[in-house]
Amino acid sequence: MGIQSPARKVYSPNFIAAIETVKKDPGTNDTFAHFEEPWFFRDTPEEYSAIFENAGFEVTSSRIDKVVTPYTTTEAIGIFDSGAAAGYLNQDYYDIPITHEYVESFKHIVRDSFSSQSDSEGKLSLVFFRIYLTARKP
Repeated sequence: MGIQSPARKVYSPNFIAAIETVKKDPGTNDTFAHFEEPWFFRDTPEEYSAIFENAGFEVTSSRIDKVVTPYTTTEAIGIFDSGAAAGYLNQDYYDIPITHEYVESFKHIVRDSFSSQSDSEGKLSLVFFRIYLTARKP
């Protein structure tokens, strides 16, 4: 079996910076305080290996790589929308109702954060920490 997935609590410094802005913004901070993260991140390859070993697998390789790729702000927003937004903007992970206005403000803040992280050519070096692990059942 092989897995490849975001790793570490700071799985993407770019995304985390945007979320920190959402947490502090007066228009979103009260609602965001009711968000419960749905993700399961570990910070070391050994921690991921232990999960599989405890389930009876023999881990054959396990590493966390830092992957850096330049994207336009629009492309970075698309990547955020294709994965992270499904958690951050999912009613199931809030203990209060989220409104359309909250969702729109959230998206606007993320867009602005990505723009502020971009260079003079409009490119953002999007960083992800990813776990690559292979294991087999003996």
